Amino acid sequence: MLVTASRVRRAASASAALLGAFFAVAQAAAAGPTVTVRVEGESSTLLPATTVTLGSPEPVSGCAGNSVAAAINLAVGGNWDHGEANHGAGDFTQTILGEAHAFTHDSDTWAEWVDYRWGGGICSDLLSEGDEVVMVADHEPEPFFSPTVLPLVITGVPATVQSGSPFSVKVSAVHTPGGAFPEAGQGAPEAAAGVTVSADGVSAMTGPDGTATLTLSAAGAVALRASEPGEASSRAFGVCVHNGNDGNCGTTPPPATPQLPAQSTGAPSPAYRGAFALVPHLDGLSDGGVYTPAQAPRVLSGTVISHASVATVSIELRRRYRTRCWAYDGVRERFVRARCGHGSFFKVASGASFSYLLPSALPLGRYVLDVRATDADGNSTEPARGSSRLVFYVR
Repeated sequence: MLVTASRVRRAASASAALLGAFFAVAQAAAAGPTVTVRVEGESSTLLPATTVTLGSPEPVSGCAGNSVAAAINLAVGGNWDHGEANHGAGDFTQTILGEAHAFTHDSDTWAEWVDYRWGGGICSDLLSEGDEVVMVADHEPEPFFSPTVLPLVITGVPATVQSGSPFSVKVSAVHTPGGAFPEAGQGAPEAAAGVTVSADGVSAMTGPDGTATLTLSAAGAVALRASEPGEASSRAFGVCVHNGNDGNCGTTPPPATPQLPAQSTGAPSPAYRGAFALVPHLDGLSDGGVYTPAQAPRVLSGTVISHASVATVSIELRRRYRTRCWAYDGVRERFVRARCGHGSFFKVASGASFSYLLPSALPLGRYVLDVRATDADGNSTEPARGSSRLVFYVR
């Protein structure tokens, strides 16, 4: 049995186990939240960002249907040890997609991050709509068992760029407080210098403020990512490099099936459906961004890059603060109490460009902003983290 200080603190009591079992049964009857799972191995990405919808019958013994463990199980198709190495406690795992980390070599283990915050246990942590889980092959040495392999986060990635024109992105590494074992929920992004940002064979290194500037020449759809030896690579983001105003990521007509990759595998992003690609691009907001109340946007605006005519754009904005949730009501123009993960879309534009002025500054909380664009043929975007869905924080 593998026992470490970082896991002892996560051990569930008998009452917590009973509650977990109860919630697992209760949630099996209804569809759960849609979340993203990514697995960064010791030397490569084992699983690119993969979207799954929770709520199927209990997939991991003793864990709720909307737990991190359930999300991992769905994302990897059951190809992991289900936490069974811990004799059913299930709050950590040793083997994912054939790669094992059992605290036997330089304190190697799988570290759990939820929305880039330190996890409290894959069975104990429950997920909400839009959450992102990253499992990182880590080394957590004594005496504090703190993470040493830090997730890289890339923000400010444009959905589309002009061929030959420079653009900038920012890279951060998520740090936890030093000198003590991190508590669940801790983690703060800090500018990461000396990190390589690359796309389509072009690369640039971040400066002291974490900013890197690239210029892409060849038109087409490319995947942009940040990486550094000893750290966990960032998620890959799709960028459309176009010539002039063609809007097709090149000079030829778009293919019948969109080929705008959101993952390093080159697979189409779930944001695209039908014969045309609809790529929302929001102004002044970045996925995973953290803002003060004074910095948080009052105007939600952007443009939908499309191979077809955009008929309508609608948005949905949800807020969570501590254990309570709200959804923005476009008719009453204010936030109203709502079930966590539930909201309603309201129309903000009849074309590709949209702008909506919020009546007041955004209060503290975690926000999920979804953009739904529809073309004349009825094709519409679906939630995809980093493009049609942005998660950000006001603190």
